[in-house]
Amino acid sequence: MNDPRALEQLRQERETFDHAKVEVARWWRLRLVMGYAGITALFGVAVVSGIIVLNPSRDPTGVVTLAATTLLVDILSLSVNIFKLVLQQGSATRLKPVTIVRPDPR
Repeated sequence: MNDPRALEQLRQERETFDHAKVEVARWWRLRLVMGYAGITALFGVAVVSGIIVLNPSRDPTGVVTLAATTLLVDILSLSVNIFKLVLQQGSATRLKPVTIVRPDPR
């Protein structure tokens, strides 16, 4: 493989693949951070709502109902978002070869 054009094409294809690999790693890290942030937010809302729901005599009925509704909606929305972003097969970018295979001109 002494053809300068072929060498340059191979270099560009390697660079493209390396760039795609870095991008996939960044998206994975972002998903991981967002997952931890979602779980932390769910835990915080669950604690506050749980305190309000488990001590209904301390707060008005409307506040207790709102806390219970907030807890339910938060759990459901987190479950749906985890399914959409993390568990769905099509959401992750797949790495694939970028080299174009051409038949040998011999």
